[in-house]
Amino acid sequence: MSTSTANERDVTSTDATARTSGSAPSGAPRPPHASRVLVGIIWSGFVIGFAVALVALAKPRWFPILDLAQTEMRVRDVFTLHPPLIGLPGRIGTLARQGSHPGPLSFWLLAPFYKLFGSSAWALQAATASVNAMAIGLSLVIARRRGGSTLLLGVGAVLAALTWFYGPSVLTQAWNPYLPMLWFIVVTLGVWSVLCDDVAMLPITTFAALFCLQTHISYLGLVGGLGGVTVAWLAWTFWRRRASWPDRAGRWIWLSLAIVVVTSIPIVVQQFTHTPGNLTIIWDHFTSPPEVPIGIRAGLRVLMVHLNPWRLIAGQDATTGSVIPGVALCVVWFAGVGVAIRRRRHPLIALDVVIAVSLALGALSIGNIFGFVWYYLMLWAWAINGLMLVSIGWSAALLVGRGRAPVVRSKTRTMYPAAGLVLGVIALAYLFGFALDSSTVEPPTPRVSSSLGRLVGPTVRAIESGAVPGGGPSGRYQITIVDPVTINAPGYGLLSELERAGLHAGFPTKYAAIVRDRRVVGPKAATGVVHLSVGPDIAVWRAKSDAVEVATADLRSPAERREFARLRAMTRDELHAAGRDDLVPNLDENIFTATFVADLPNATRDHLLRMLQIGEPSAVFIGPKALAE
Repeated sequence: MSTSTANERDVTSTDATARTSGSAPSGAPRPPHASRVLVGIIWSGFVIGFAVALVALAKPRWFPILDLAQTEMRVRDVFTLHPPLIGLPGRIGTLARQGSHPGPLSFWLLAPFYKLFGSSAWALQAATASVNAMAIGLSLVIARRRGGSTLLLGVGAVLAALTWFYGPSVLTQAWNPYLPMLWFIVVTLGVWSVLCDDVAMLPITTFAALFCLQTHISYLGLVGGLGGVTVAWLAWTFWRRRASWPDRAGRWIWLSLAIVVVTSIPIVVQQFTHTPGNLTIIWDHFTSPPEVPIGIRAGLRVLMVHLNPWRLIAGQDATTGSVIPGVALCVVWFAGVGVAIRRRRHPLIALDVVIAVSLALGALSIGNIFGFVWYYLMLWAWAINGLMLVSIGWSAALLVGRGRAPVVRSKTRTMYPAAGLVLGVIALAYLFGFALDSSTVEPPTPRVSSSLGRLVGPTVRAIESGAVPGGGPSGRYQITIVDPVTINAPGYGLLSELERAGLHAGFPTKYAAIVRDRRVVGPKAATGVVHLSVGPDIAVWRAKSDAVEVATADLRSPAERREFARLRAMTRDELHAAGRDDLVPNLDENIFTATFVADLPNATRDHLLRMLQIGEPSAVFIGPKALAE
């Protein structure tokens, strides 16, 4: 980073000649070969951590449930005649009019890696790690284009801190709120590049933005706003320099438009082949929300909690807490903006513009959340936190280096050995922590997964034997489920595993939007029923003379069984005392949803959460088609 007045004049001069070139980054000639090697070294550190995690996750076998099972089934569909056209179902619309996240790009990007690694549940984890490693690599490449080794190490250190913060379990889960987290960093760095007139980064930025937007609707405001800034800047740049606008820059823009068109085709096809289309459901849901948004003031408070640098450094995710550290970070960052402006450091000013726009859009996005404020709706805020630390560090280097003689690499590029060493040590420490955590990582919901694993094998063998109702391996089985604990989570996993075994099974018609039409088995088409019972429902199905119990699972110890019974009785009394008799049936019907009731006493909520953690026994029954729904 240049700090002397002479060097700054050189930077400004180089900026003027490099702009609109579409290839060389603003403010410097193409980085030297050594920085390319440094990119590879840093990226290798992340890859090692992911590799350690995948080795740890290889055994015991993992059985995906709920959203992860739904994701795996859609990833399988990519290379079929029925590829997914929209994203995963979300809290959009109603069960009768279920909406999904905008697009299928995450499934399409995961699919080649999923195939490469063997199309297993573990392969889905490996594919997710590969996609996240790709995002990290692109971020490092963009950082290299924007500055020298010091800036690359700074961005690398922040990426290492974020990777450790998110953790190996999250970064190997193909859950749609998790998948865009690291890609949003690509978006912000890419927009920064375009504002520095590095138009060659526009296609990468466009793809990353569409990946975030299609995968989870919470990125709509952020990506849409940053996209608008990018388009406005390109239009302004073209208007000012249309006489000298190079053909190369135009080709990058046309390629970006092609990416938009191609990745939008499935969404448009779904919109015009379904009534109502998914875009219509999304529009209706967010223009007429079922609840009142939390508001900008509350949104700002939540954002400030996420801008606490200590939480990022120490790995403490939260949606509540003190706003003072976040406000302090904003004050320090704003002072750094003043330094960048006074020193006329144009690349740093462009980065601060991206951060300022992201902060404003982030506050608006959080303020428009309605219903329960889930932590995963603002995971992108930690990336903004990290970018602010990069900006502050850069501004501090400008101040500290004033009047000193840094080691000059070229007319426009300087290197601070001490700063580079410190940043390298920080990155190494976080990468080591990530690899260490990866060595002991567990798959998500291991208890429910293990329980499902005990049910799948006996169920498949029973069907293949032909000794149960339904017609054996050639039958068509409708899957039904009663689960008061995990909102039917293992039911989707059971469907996925039966499909993996080559059996034809599906859910009742009312679940078509969740499992897709091709996995629906109605009462007329069904030759048999596979029913998954959890908790009290087991006794109900054991009383059915025409149903055969083929598998059972209960991972609870005797002490946990006694604890569950005690908590259930205690919680019932607490709900009666609190005047919430309406929630008592949830103890048998849906414990999960009861935990999110706003006015529930904290002690009662803790008891419910512990009951969810302990779980209940489960069993699988197979019966005739007369039991189909």
